[in-house]
Amino acid sequence: MDWLKSLLQSLPLDTISDMLGNIVVWWSHLVADVPPADLPMYAYVGGSVIVLLLWLLVARMLPKPLGGISWVILFAVLFAPGSALNEPGVIAPASISVVYAVMMKDIAGAITNALPILVVMAAGLFLGFIWQLLRGAIERGMAKSRLRAEQNAAANMQLAGADYINPSADIDAATEVNLVKEKKK
Repeated sequence: MDWLKSLLQSLPLDTISDMLGNIVVWWSHLVADVPPADLPMYAYVGGSVIVLLLWLLVARMLPKPLGGISWVILFAVLFAPGSALNEPGVIAPASISVVYAVMMKDIAGAITNALPILVVMAAGLFLGFIWQLLRGAIERGMAKSRLRAEQNAAANMQLAGADYINPSADIDAATEVNLVKEKKK
């Protein structure tokens, strides 16, 4: 426990307290004009967007398909629509309904409330698949046009350097001229 005491003593608690106070003041100015009934939704959406943006940093370190898949799963868990405590007029994240149903030991309710998450996840994975197909086609097209441009540039350089006559063609033409002269004699 000495390491915990030394860690707490070495932390600049006054600076951290001032920064947290500034964040609270900034947040209160930001939501001053928001009606109290809408404040939880704004906080939830804002927090979820921050989580997704931070997860992008983590997803970039993961192998390519796993990073995108994990981001889609997190998006589906955070933003899949559900109902709040079985009230059809109130929209809430489906993940909250799933957790509530599991805590109440309602397996059928948990599965029912998990369906929107699975639908959003499937739609996100399908859109990611289509995006990867389009991206691959665009990259292949760009590679072909880049190769064609390099070939055109090389051909232009050859023409500009007056190197457009094939040396073997000169030998063949000279041989034909000599053969024609010999036939006339």
